[in-house]
Formats: sequence, C-alpha cells, structure tokens
Amino acid sequence: MADRKINLDILQSRTKNSGLKLTSSRKAILSILIKAKKDLSAEDIFILSRKKDPGIGIATIYRTLALMEKFRIIQRIYQDSNKALYRLSDYMILNKKLDADKSINLVRENNGIKIGEPGGIYPAYSEAVEGFYPKGNTDFYLNMEKINRIQTQLDDWSVELKKIKREREIELEEIINDFGRIDKILERHEFKKDNLIQMLIDFQTEYNWLPRHVLFYTGNKVSVPLTQLYSIASFYKFFNLEPRGKYQIIVCAGTACHVRGSMNLLQRIVNVLKIKPGDTTADYKFTLDTVNCLGCCALGPVMLFNNKYYSNPSKKELEKLFSAVT
Repeated sequence: MADRKINLDILQSRTKNSGLKLTSSRKAILSILIKAKKDLSAEDIFILSRKKDPGIGIATIYRTLALMEKFRIIQRIYQDSNKALYRLSDYMILNKKLDADKSINLVRENNGIKIGEPGGIYPAYSEAVEGFYPKGNTDFYLNMEKINRIQTQLDDWSVELKKIKREREIELEEIINDFGRIDKILERHEFKKDNLIQMLIDFQTEYNWLPRHVLFYTGNKVSVPLTQLYSIASFYKFFNLEPRGKYQIIVCAGTACHVRGSMNLLQRIVNVLKIKPGDTTADYKFTLDTVNCLGCCALGPVMLFNNKYYSNPSKKELEKLFSAVT
C-alpha cells in the first residue's frame, strides 16, 4: 500500500483539482480512507460514515465510491476473497499530475462526472498518458465529453429502471399477500352474488378504496363481470376507485355555510395540507372533499373530520387537529 502521509486538506485540494466536486459524503469518505490502517470494504465505509452522518444510506456510499474510482481518487482491489476493498489511489497520494495541459480546458465537470479512462472516465491530457491521447485535439475531447454525457444519462436511467422494478416487485408482493384478506371477506359472505354490494362495502372499509386487483379477483371468484363491479362502484358515492387518505375531511359548501364563510375555511385547510379539494396528501393520510350539506347548518361554516363536526376552526386549530392523528 502507498504511503498515506498526506493530510486531509491536501487530499481535498487534489480531489477538487481532479474535477470532482466535494460534497459532504465525499469529504466523509476521504476522511475515513486517509485515517484507515487497512483497505476497507463498502460496508466498512458505510458503518464509519454513519458515525459522522446517521442519515447517509448505503446506496449513497456505493454511488460515491464508484464515482471517486472513476476519477482515480480511490482504487478498488481484491485480496483473499472476492469482496471489493478500497484505498486511496497512488495518483492522489503521490500527487501524480492529472491535468497538466492547459489546452484541454474543454474537459469540464458534467453532472458531477468528468471524462475519463477507457471503459470509464477519460482524464485530461497529462504526462502519465502522453502518447496515448492526441495532445491538443479538441474534437477528440469534445466527442468524449458527449459520450460521457450520454453514458451518464444512461446510468441515471438504469438506476431509475431498477427503482421502478423494485417498486413493482413490492406492489406484487403486497397484492399476493392481499389475496388472503380478500378470501376472508368473500368467505364471510359465502361467495354469493346476492351479497356483492356488502362485499364491496367491506373492501372499501378494509382498504379505504377499491383497488383494481381486488375487483378482478372478486369478479373471478363470484363469477361477476368486471364491468358490473365497476358499474356498482362508480354509481354509489360511498365507493372510491382511487386511493384515499386514511382520514377524510369534508367541508360543507352549501348555501348556509357558504354565506358564513365556508370558502375561507376551505382555503385554510388547503393552506395547511397543501392539497386541493378532491385530492389526497402524498402520504395518503388525508383526503379533502366538499359536499352540499352536512345537516348542521346552525354550526356553519362546518367541516366533518374523524367522525366529528367542527365549526369554523382557525388555522392553528386545524394544524393541532391534523397533527394529533396518526
């Protein structure tokens, strides 16, 4: 292993000179590697990084290590096992010059990545690679910059695709687990078509809406066309075909409440929850709706929340109400 007699300030300065922007996670990893007495795995670095930043994730560590390796700031090695280990690269410790030629100023940071070596990142022209890259050939470097930009975009898309795939896998796992819950409700009603509306009411109560897979599965089990199920679900206002919040907030927009300021009450709720009437919060906790009458005109303007009526609550009262529920 190379001699690590280099302080952190010098290391960070050399890192910035290589073209890599110094973020908090990159600084943390540099600090860990410069103090390390042995080569470290990604998991080792993750555990040590968590002591500095408890919010850092393992995915961030892997992305940062891959990027720093491309910039020749660190190097990956394999010893007795197949597990990858990391150390500071000789380029950083021995201060080998990576950007000596001023004519290659066209090589710039792009989305946090700079052009690099074959199979990855192309370093700026230097003594270390003299004779391999055409000195002063700006077209070559411009093309490499375009290729690198495309590769970066492809990498980003690949990460997004993997994320979407995992989300779909999780959804599928949840659907499979749901079949047991669906069967219990169907069994309770003996799989009879005559009990179809009551089944849908139980599903609505269980899920707070009618998921598509529940309707498909129910239709198959009780031999009812999907069109008939959707016809029932769309006819009755009680049923919801879109995900709804755990708690529903209903504001009366009838004449009596309107003249007493129901629109002001509605606007206060919109300001607190950051959603419009008919929408649901991102965490599926609250859904905001309006109706023509709640049957308690004397309390107007009024809203119904968590099965209780509230007469013209202030913004502070709304915030207290919404924060009190889990």
